[in-house]
Amino acid sequence: MAGLATVLATAALGQWQLRRADEKQQAQTLLQTRQQLPAWQSADWPCDGRSAEALPVQRTAQLTGTWLTERTVWLDNRTQQGRTGFEVITPLRLHAPGSACDGRLLLVQRGWVPRDMRDRQRVPDLPTATGRVTVPGRVVASASRVYQLGAEPLPVVTGAPAQPLIRQNVDAAFWQTWLGQSPLPGAVLQVQAEAQSPDTVLQREWAAPDLGRDKHLGYAAQWFALSAVAAALTLWFQFIRPQRLARRLARNAHHATS
Repeated sequence: MAGLATVLATAALGQWQLRRADEKQQAQTLLQTRQQLPAWQSADWPCDGRSAEALPVQRTAQLTGTWLTERTVWLDNRTQQGRTGFEVITPLRLHAPGSACDGRLLLVQRGWVPRDMRDRQRVPDLPTATGRVTVPGRVVASASRVYQLGAEPLPVVTGAPAQPLIRQNVDAAFWQTWLGQSPLPGAVLQVQAEAQSPDTVLQREWAAPDLGRDKHLGYAAQWFALSAVAAALTLWFQFIRPQRLARRLARNAHHATS
């Protein structure tokens, strides 16, 4: 009974992992479909108080607005191709006349730069247009975040900052203090330089979204393998081995009597 229960339980877990892999595949297909849709414009953003869950994640975007360069944030300890550096986030004040989004702030993850190994606090100068720009990108649920120990203090805002602001992570409380208001939900990954301000400083080799389908397939294979091992061991110890022992004892008894 224990062997049978183990076989059934591990097989059921394997089936569950296959269902999870199928769900992830459907979600991945949805993301790929969104990438083929027309680009979201500034007025399309949910500016009516809805959460980031209402965003079409990974859909292309073509946003118009002006940079708040003085509120740029440098996110530390971000890696690309094995190198450590910063990811740059600059708020964009949207230009969407006649829409509730007009004048609202949206976070744009503009790109990545390597760290200066001689001075960890030194960051490069970014060529940023001062007028209206059009930013091509992809919709994401939130800005980049990595694991950290402890909480970072909120920034002290005294006019235009004299030094670049380097942070490990940013959250809602940080943006409320840093911007004086909450930005719109979600963020945008900028995929190429805006035409009004071409730059060669920022790198934008963003990783393709991976929802972990292969991980679930691997777990399913492990559970099915355990189920097969449990079935084999149960057959061996409960049926095959006792029959072989019985036949051996019968032959020994036959030889003894003869």
